[in-house]
Amino acid sequence: MPHEIPTTPCVRIFQFVRLPAVVLLAVIAARASAYDAPLTPAALHDAYVLGQRNDQATAAFRSPYLKQLTDRAADPHIAEIEILTPFAQVVDQSRRMTSGYTEQQSAQDYHQRGDTILVRILLMLPAAYPKEQSNPETSSPPSSSADQNSALRPENFWQNFRFALKQHGKVIPTRSIHNTPVHSTPTPDAAGVLDGATVWLEYDGKDVASDDATIEVVTPDSKTISAVFDLKKLR
Repeated sequence: MPHEIPTTPCVRIFQFVRLPAVVLLAVIAARASAYDAPLTPAALHDAYVLGQRNDQATAAFRSPYLKQLTDRAADPHIAEIEILTPFAQVVDQSRRMTSGYTEQQSAQDYHQRGDTILVRILLMLPAAYPKEQSNPETSSPPSSSADQNSALRPENFWQNFRFALKQHGKVIPTRSIHNTPVHSTPTPDAAGVLDGATVWLEYDGKDVASDDATIEVVTPDSKTISAVFDLKKLR
């Protein structure tokens, strides 16, 4: 006869953390027929523990939520597109705050945030964008391409891009949008320079259905790059 294990919160955390990565992901996949909203106490617990693990299981869980665009020939500006459901947001917050971050704090942060869908877009300024030349004698006459590159250098360069989340051809209204500049690491010989920007788009969870979601980014040269996420398969 199987031995019954107590289900106090401390024991539950201990048991869940010790689950092998494959078993843990199978449990999560079995529950994910549509993205969770609102999150139950059990879902909050699962997300918090998965984030605190911050191991291969955490990385494997996050993989379907992230599209990395490595074909620079296709588009040199957009590096990553990521979508975060309410559950994935709890996982992400927990993995970033592993030191002294409690499950109670995680739940409080979720309830303060509410059920939102976050889209993260990483824009990188490629080496193809020219820097100012120090020798004026070797400078070539300005061109429209050079003017565009110059316009993209300031920290607000991301405003030259257009972003949209669509479902069934309908644009979902954004609740907020903000950005964080990405700078290179300074060295003793060189100061840090602007390398890109992370753009965050926030949507009300009530407006986003558990269905295919297409994230579109229109570049300054009017090229449309898109990434499709099946929210039915995400938690």
